[in-house]
Amino acid sequence: MADLTRKEFYQLAHDCREYAMRLATHDQDSVDRLVCHEFNRFRERVASYDPLQATAASLGKARPVTRWLVIIITLAIWLVCVLIATQFLTFLSAGLLLGLTTILIFTVLMIPPRVYGTSVEAVEGRVLVVVEKLQAMLQTDELGFSEAAFFQARDLLREANAELRQQVYLNRVDGRR
Repeated sequence: MADLTRKEFYQLAHDCREYAMRLATHDQDSVDRLVCHEFNRFRERVASYDPLQATAASLGKARPVTRWLVIIITLAIWLVCVLIATQFLTFLSAGLLLGLTTILIFTVLMIPPRVYGTSVEAVEGRVLVVVEKLQAMLQTDELGFSEAAFFQARDLLREANAELRQQVYLNRVDGRR
């Protein structure tokens, strides 16, 4: 564990702003493996600081399970069922097994990716929690910033907060239509 110095705090605020801008370029409803891995690294970095450890622990890791991965696993299960049905089962039970596994494939396609993976929107919400914690720390002046550094860090965190809130809000509005 490391203490959070003013320099590290300012760098973390700057990185949060850049991270928020990068997240805005992704499809909010999808699960992106690289975004999930990047968030997990970001979470570990945040957890390395003593004052932010509880916040990072409350966020949980992002699950990089994409729709393609689930489809490939489902098709592999279906293929195993086909092999079992053709080799070991009678005609009626083989037809029943193949029918049920085919229904399974279509059911998996109807499940939204955010159910089994962490969507970009959920990652944005988790980064927003970190930004709000940093803003609270800045307001209590725990680190003793100079006036200029305080306003620079405050502006960086406000920009990150505004961008993340806008993306989460826009996705909620799109979901209601």
